[in-house]
Order: sequence, then C-alpha cells, then structure tokens
Amino acid sequence: MKLTARRIVSPTDKAYAECVKVYEESFPYEERRDTEEMSRYLSDPRFHFTVFFEEHEENTPVGFFTFWDFGGGWLYGEHFAVNPSRRGHGTGAAILSYLKEMDIPMIFEIEPPCEDNCMTIRRKLFYERNGFILNPYEHVQPAYHEDSQPVPMRIMTWPYVFSEDEYIKFRDAQITIMP
Repeated sequence: MKLTARRIVSPTDKAYAECVKVYEESFPYEERRDTEEMSRYLSDPRFHFTVFFEEHEENTPVGFFTFWDFGGGWLYGEHFAVNPSRRGHGTGAAILSYLKEMDIPMIFEIEPPCEDNCMTIRRKLFYERNGFILNPYEHVQPAYHEDSQPVPMRIMTWPYVFSEDEYIKFRDAQITIMP
C-alpha cells in the first residue's frame, strides 16, 4: 500500500476534523488530550500531527500519528490510530513502515499487556510484528486532565531497547507537555 502524509498545522484543516473524530473514538478519556489543547499544540514546532492518505486519495484520511520531537535524537509517538474502516487491511503496518523510513528511533506507550484484555495483547503483538520492542521500564503516563489519574503504561521502542538514560529523558520531556 502506498501512502502519502501531510502535517496538519491548523485546526481548520478538513482532515483534522476527521482525525479528531477517530481520535476521540479510539482512545479513552484518560489517554487523550482535550481537543482544544491538542489544537493549540498544532502551532508548536515540536509537535507533529501527521495524517496519512492512500496515494492519490487526499479526501479521506486512513490514519494519523502524533509525535513530539524534543531534539533528543528520538521521537515520542503520542497517539496513533487507523480509521476504523481501514483496520485489518495492513494500513497500520503501512503507516509504521512509512514512519520507520525516517530512520529516527521512536518511543511510545501502550497499555500493559494483560491476559484479561485480549486487545492489549493484540496491540503489543502488532507492534512487535512491526519491529518494535517492549522495554523493561514500568511507566506512568501523567494525567491528561485535572479530573483524571495517571495511567500505568509500558514503553515500546524502535529499533532498539532504550537505555535507562534515554527512558528518563523521555519521561522528563513528557512531563513538560502535560497540562
């Protein structure tokens, strides 16, 4: 599958509204920013809201990936979602392949894999099939909202396991972008 990508820099971008709908449907309240807050970050040069389209199909986004570049030689993938109509068709793998072509190490969070929740296991296996590695660090995502609690997470990285120093730099940088 051939993809094209475009960075969204304004909340008035038509593709942004479509991606926000997928964002709000794909992530529980505790794991996502308020849309207004995320819209303000679109003008932050460290924040990248990248929308993906099938080649020559710029009308309907197939997915998006938001990431932060703190200048540390790695990218923090904050949110990644595929349009529900495109799930199970190789779209997520194609987006990850596109991102890996940038050849910049990546770090992101997943829910702790739990046998009681098959989706957490499936998500971990999906990322592993795409070259990402579960790291040994117990991680807590800071609360996105004043009325919510921090969320226990696990860290996955590509193309290698991050050192403890790299993990600490990520954790400290992540705290600076929380509300």
